[in-house]
Amino acid sequence: MNVSTFTRAGSAGMIISGIALGYSYVAHPHHMAPEIIAAPFWIAIHALFALSLILGLLGTTALYAPTALRAGRWGFAGYVSLFIGMMMIFGLDYYEVLIAPYLAVHYPQVIADHGAGDAMGAIAIFFPLAGVLTVLGYAMLAYGWMKGRVLSRQVALAMIFASFAFGFGLSPLGGLMAARITAAAFGLALIATGVSAWRSFEQRPATA
Repeated sequence: MNVSTFTRAGSAGMIISGIALGYSYVAHPHHMAPEIIAAPFWIAIHALFALSLILGLLGTTALYAPTALRAGRWGFAGYVSLFIGMMMIFGLDYYEVLIAPYLAVHYPQVIADHGAGDAMGAIAIFFPLAGVLTVLGYAMLAYGWMKGRVLSRQVALAMIFASFAFGFGLSPLGGLMAARITAAAFGLALIATGVSAWRSFEQRPATA
């Protein structure tokens, strides 16, 4: 494996992650009743979201590694932030795929009382924090990539704007429709980043 293959794989991961993220948020069930969380569709949607997290983090790592020096301090701070945030989010998604459906079948009162678990105890604090770390991380990394001429100005600004918009959509001020729209926009920004990176690494060495 050489650097070109590595970065192309990262670009492809970003593209697939963007598609999976956008669809999983747009199709996410609105209600959190036990029968909804126990249904196969709930599991499939959250498994798809887990895929978007895995490929997104792997893809971002593959693109950041050979461009770390060019991305500078902003890129480093952004990568560390999004890494921590996405790992935290994956923890909750693991629960939503493997544990919550079991509880919904065998202990439905737990689900009736707490829903999918994102407002359960300390999770009510750490889950929003994970979202903030993730969107701020991508915004800072995109800014670092723009300054280092890794991404075009247009694509980097689109990622920065989509990151902050997605953060608003996930906040209590956003609401369900805003979350879906901004998630789709963030997914498109990931796709654009992957496509742009693929083209950029085709044109010049990634370590330049």
